[in-house]
Amino acid sequence: MTDPTRARAARDPGRPALRRTLGVWRVTLTGIGVILGAGVYALVGPAAAQAGGAMWLAFLLAGLTAGLTAYSYARFARLRPKDSPEFQYTEMAFGPTVGFVAGWLMLAGDLLAAATVALGFGGYLAHVTGTPVTLNALLLVVAAAAMMLAGVGNSVGLAIVLTVVEAAGLLFIIAIGVPAWPQGEYFAMPHGFEGVWGATALIFFAYIGFDELGNFAEEMREPARDLPRALFVSMAVTTVIYVLVALSVVAVAGWRDLGASSAPLALVARTVLGPAADRALTVVALCATGNTVLLLLVSASRSVYGMAEAGVLPRALSRVGRRTAIPTTATAAVVAITAAALFLGDVGHVAAMTDTAVLASFVMVNLALATLARRGRIPRARADVLVPVMATLLCAWLMLHTGWAGLATAGVLAVTGALAAVWMRRARRENLLGRTD
Repeated sequence: MTDPTRARAARDPGRPALRRTLGVWRVTLTGIGVILGAGVYALVGPAAAQAGGAMWLAFLLAGLTAGLTAYSYARFARLRPKDSPEFQYTEMAFGPTVGFVAGWLMLAGDLLAAATVALGFGGYLAHVTGTPVTLNALLLVVAAAAMMLAGVGNSVGLAIVLTVVEAAGLLFIIAIGVPAWPQGEYFAMPHGFEGVWGATALIFFAYIGFDELGNFAEEMREPARDLPRALFVSMAVTTVIYVLVALSVVAVAGWRDLGASSAPLALVARTVLGPAADRALTVVALCATGNTVLLLLVSASRSVYGMAEAGVLPRALSRVGRRTAIPTTATAAVVAITAAALFLGDVGHVAAMTDTAVLASFVMVNLALATLARRGRIPRARADVLVPVMATLLCAWLMLHTGWAGLATAGVLAVTGALAAVWMRRARRENLLGRTD
């Protein structure tokens, strides 16, 4: 398989390109970091309000859906290890227009996710300082932008340090909750199984991150070998941590108090160890949510770069800085859009919109793998049909539980993406005709 970075360099040797500096362990830790920070620290409260003490079951169901979808990403990573994976993978089966819609939906999901987690950061900071949540979130986005301009190596290096901090915080929560496990109301479902499925749809946001690893493909040394490994290891580790955290927080604080708290893990620490632990966990939560915002923005900028490099977004968005070797124009664009998305609503509302967009993109990726396998365009294995079909059904089921606002958002984004694809294709055709004349 031709290395896309080397092929591009051969076509245009004077043009800056991304550098292959990332190995499997750095990408794996990056995946763990972006998944952990996005979920537990920001959405435990809203999830507990819906699922009650059975929140652990919602985490398992969301993890199952994400794990089956990760299989599709791992298979495609061996076939086409390039940035903007949703566009690349879906385009292989359905052509550039459908591929663009899939990439467009995931890009929107990434930016909405970054805004959601930034608002989670703002809530934790407001818990300590009393400053406005949205202002706190905006300051975080600006700080993340400054870090991104320092280059992917520095961004990922900082993310690894913050990943260690956030993982330590979650292990601490698990440890202080273990003695209380026998008292947990683990089968209390205030809204029945419908509430559990609603919480699962919301909690699915907690697994957004495994898909982002595909956006590092062109900066990995051996993406076809290492990307599937990073995907599965990060999924397994985070699912175990999530379930154990759910058991501990419900046992210590109870699902009712968790559902009413804007800083649920800090509440758990304060319940067991007092106000000092509350402040310590708040600092850890700030590191975790800040880490996730940084990684989501880095990933989204690479998604924009990949689509622009493929010619389905304006070419200017593929510009790479000579000194930093990062996609500078794409970085500026995703930071600006994320900042604007902070004003769409609270954490739960924006998370629901995020989930619907991401789940719709996952449906398209899973169907792409099943379609290619059935057509014999890839070495056919039974799992390459059965697994993505199961993942498609679960993703579609969860979409139905995100609410009408989320479904409407996904519909508008899909239509907008299709129109944008047609416009870009027409613009390229006119440009080629102009050159011919």
